[in-house]
Amino acid sequence: MTAQTNGQMLIGQMQDQGGRPNMEDNIEVRPLRTALGLPLLVAMVADGIGGNNCGEVASQLAIETVFNEMAKAAVENAEQIPQLLAYALKQANEAVYRAAKADKSKEGMGTTATLAAIHNNKLYLANVGDSRAYLVRDGRAQQITVDHTWAREMVRLGHLSVEDAAAHPKGEALVRSIGYGERLEVDLGIYPDGDEEERQARTRQGFPLQTNDRLLLCSDGLVKDRYKASGHYVEPNEIVQIISRNHAEKAAQALVKKAVSRQADDNVSAIVLEMPGSQVAAGMPRGVIIGAAVLLLLLAIGAGAFALLSGRQTVAEATAVPLPSTDVPVVVVPTATAVPEMEVSEAGADLLLQPGLEGVTWAIGDGERQPAKEPATLQFAASDLLTLVNGRTAAADRPNITNLILPAQVQLFLDGETEMTLTAVQGVQDSDETRVRLENGLLLVEMPEGEASRVVIVSAIGDEAWLENPGLMVVQYQDDPFTFMVACLEAEGYCRLTYDDSPYDLVAGQYICFGNCPVVAAIQPVDIGEYAYLAPGLIVVATAVPTATDTSTPTATNTRRPTTPRPGEPTVTATATTAVTPTSDNSAPPPPPGATATNVQPPTLTNTPPPGTTATNTPPPTNTPPATNTPRPSTSTPRPPTSTPQPPTNTPVPPTNTPQPPTNTPIPPTSTPQPPTATPEPPTATPEPPTATPEPPTDTPPPPPTDTPDARPTDTSAPQP
Repeated sequence: MTAQTNGQMLIGQMQDQGGRPNMEDNIEVRPLRTALGLPLLVAMVADGIGGNNCGEVASQLAIETVFNEMAKAAVENAEQIPQLLAYALKQANEAVYRAAKADKSKEGMGTTATLAAIHNNKLYLANVGDSRAYLVRDGRAQQITVDHTWAREMVRLGHLSVEDAAAHPKGEALVRSIGYGERLEVDLGIYPDGDEEERQARTRQGFPLQTNDRLLLCSDGLVKDRYKASGHYVEPNEIVQIISRNHAEKAAQALVKKAVSRQADDNVSAIVLEMPGSQVAAGMPRGVIIGAAVLLLLLAIGAGAFALLSGRQTVAEATAVPLPSTDVPVVVVPTATAVPEMEVSEAGADLLLQPGLEGVTWAIGDGERQPAKEPATLQFAASDLLTLVNGRTAAADRPNITNLILPAQVQLFLDGETEMTLTAVQGVQDSDETRVRLENGLLLVEMPEGEASRVVIVSAIGDEAWLENPGLMVVQYQDDPFTFMVACLEAEGYCRLTYDDSPYDLVAGQYICFGNCPVVAAIQPVDIGEYAYLAPGLIVVATAVPTATDTSTPTATNTRRPTTPRPGEPTVTATATTAVTPTSDNSAPPPPPGATATNVQPPTLTNTPPPGTTATNTPPPTNTPPATNTPRPSTSTPRPPTSTPQPPTNTPVPPTNTPQPPTNTPIPPTSTPQPPTATPEPPTATPEPPTATPEPPTDTPPPPPTDTPDARPTDTSAPQP
């Protein structure tokens, strides 16, 4: 188990364009001080609406306005933070509204906003629209904001049931957004108990956060209903799984990647805030966090170009920033998205070598072997062979991962003591593939989306594994004891291999092993977490895919197969522990449901045997003699179907009888507010909701679809999503 021992908060953030033609989401997270010195950690997600390339203008303008107004506000005590959040959002509303009025091409633009501030480990929250905030605590992901949609409004007023409102074509239309009107009603509630009265939810401002708490701020593209499929792009239980098993930076990446892998039809954005001292759940391989962090830092040294993972825009940000107070220290691990584009021509190619901590030895052709511990650019000519001998792993929690970046942004990640020879590079001397001879050890191939590539890994005795589509593939070969293993971690199509001239196709979540293996020659579910230490951005949650083989293999989630420890690495038994939760004073708001007053020590977790074996099976020892009579299969695995539902291109326009949002919100001040002399009292009365809300039509079909860049329903009397 990896734990934070430095008492610092971790931040992760990630965005992907998803199924939209342009990126209208904007996110920001950074520490700031008010004009009177109050230190805050502020995070905001804004999902632009309006189309015509104006949604991104509205969301960016809103974020800039909010952060600027908060930084220059004359606020000096925590009791004023809720009013500060509301004021900043109202100023953003005024800025977006005026910009839309001043330019006809921007008419109708707007944005949602979820805004969080942390001070002295207490949470303050404001929300407008359907972007969300979740609190992950005690194995549960609780939405602590409410969606300001037509469906929720109809349910709240008692006009429709939850089911009928959700199925209504106007269900997703917004009733609150920034930029729709001159006045804005900001929701200052925190809802750990679910949807309740906003007045009661407001009393929870200053919600106490504790060790092992995580906050997720996201746009609706991460969690909305899947198009033409059941469920959501990311389910609440998957949010818990991913966030609790990864520190913040990798958790944000994994969440967004999960939604995009399910053909998300919207922009997807996520910010993850992890409380100081938090631990990742048991089951993460030792050294994952340290090794990945070091590798990421090395990649950051040599990476000077922008990310080019696909035709769509993908953004992953994590910048180390010092907090101007010891109240909320911040450390952000950099992400490894900026992979440089290496030059390639008929005559040769440039390669970028990123050695691990213990270094690597390299040689080109018959040249002298060169030790390297710093990044280096190597020139690979048409007639060359590049040999790499990676340094050994000094300790189990300090893996020596060397990274070789090839043209087309193909990457190889070598484990400790791996030996390989690069014999061909695609594009050099008319070669139609990149070929690597794996002499010994284990490596991971990462192929990004974009230009078609083919990478072939050949074992020392001639067995092959290759990728022809974007994905992640692990190949292991050793001669004593003999082992040849291929694991398909991610793939748009197949990870393919031949063994003893017999072909096999693997899909994401599968592996097959020959020789010294727990299960020989049978396709099995793979535990992706076992290889997470090899490369940044690797998702540590996988569901195995059942296969039609002679061995009956049930579908399994997170099945860890026993492995032979690498030389010098002890067998790991992961033990889960819970940090002591600090108690709060009697005046603090209550914790969410499920929290207990005492800490319970979880049981010790051990590796789960693979399907089809008993609980007494154990991994073979490292000194197992070579298998001399290994059976070699002669049948191939049937290929699974590859059809995937496509996102919609047209969305029905809903009817136009949506009730107007409340308009009794005070006009925001035109100058910076002075700090109040006393803590403001919460309102004693809530404006009554409209009593004559028109019933939704029951016998009028929705009008025909219209093309619009934004896939959410629109409405003429409510802010257009």
